[in-house]
Amino acid sequence: MSHDYGIVVSARDLFSPTGPMLTNLCAHVPPDVPITAVIGGAPERLREAWMKRHGDRVKFIFEDRFLKQAEARNIGLRSIGMPLAVVIDNDNFVRPGWLQALLECRRETDAMMVVPLILERPRRIHCAGCDLYITTEAGKSYGHKVLRYHRKPYAEGANLCRRETDYGEFHAMLVEVAPTLEHEAFDEQLTEEFEVDSGLVWRRRAGGTLWCEPASVVHFVEDAPIQAEDIPFYAWRWDMRRLLLGYNRFEAKWGFDMSEQGRFREFLYDRNARLPLLARMVPSRTSLTLTKSLARVRAKIRRLLILPDDVRYAIRRRVFGYDAWPTLESEVRNERAAGHPDLM
Repeated sequence: MSHDYGIVVSARDLFSPTGPMLTNLCAHVPPDVPITAVIGGAPERLREAWMKRHGDRVKFIFEDRFLKQAEARNIGLRSIGMPLAVVIDNDNFVRPGWLQALLECRRETDAMMVVPLILERPRRIHCAGCDLYITTEAGKSYGHKVLRYHRKPYAEGANLCRRETDYGEFHAMLVEVAPTLEHEAFDEQLTEEFEVDSGLVWRRRAGGTLWCEPASVVHFVEDAPIQAEDIPFYAWRWDMRRLLLGYNRFEAKWGFDMSEQGRFREFLYDRNARLPLLARMVPSRTSLTLTKSLARVRAKIRRLLILPDDVRYAIRRRVFGYDAWPTLESEVRNERAAGHPDLM
């Protein structure tokens, strides 16, 4: 059977999830659907391992330099030569039925972009579509990202419905290739906030509609562990000074500030804090292991210091009647769950 769509995989901020992600992807995609992986700056050892494991199923396009997600996606879209494409990052694990649900939504709505329900834990929602909220103060406009159902528990019996969305989180989406390339919906001068930019381009310049299809479920592993070979790429990807240049371009392009009135830098700080200073100075497995050991020691000391507060909190919970309320065991397991078993 011939298809009018292909799949483009790109690296978000790590190289190491690529192998397990491609194994998962190939298991949930028809064997005659072309898959292209576009990755820049990966060590030769990883390139050889990916080619050996997936080279007979996946077409690899390697660049020697690091690539922004927009750059990698544009290269992939031009390469596949098809009217539709799923673009997906290499830290996303798809669930059964994900692809068919995206295609059905596209067929029934004629959408220019369809985004799936994105999980950030096995049973916790990252977003089910997004809204762009804009405020104006002292003559200056500020954009704010609103992730629908963010951090709510996920269950197959949820009452989520297909809805239009202002934009789609970049983790995974089905797009119409021609208008995406023609209108530069993936702006290569942006490194962050590109999903909002893409949504504005598709809706305002290309005249398309954007939809979220919750019947399609994709698990974005937000806490994938950083390996030694990831360190230079991760540090480059989240360089806050470089990212600020893209934010300035976004404001010049659309006329409003997307820094969420300065609060988004807290998110960027947290992403940077995942990579310890020692590992940045001495990129190696040893520096990562040493830093993790020191972090565990600090956590134990901190736990001892706050023990009196824990006792006071336990007493107040009992007095207030907190403990009398039911505890859903599945929600407890959900809160304790790590990202994805293939990567932990």
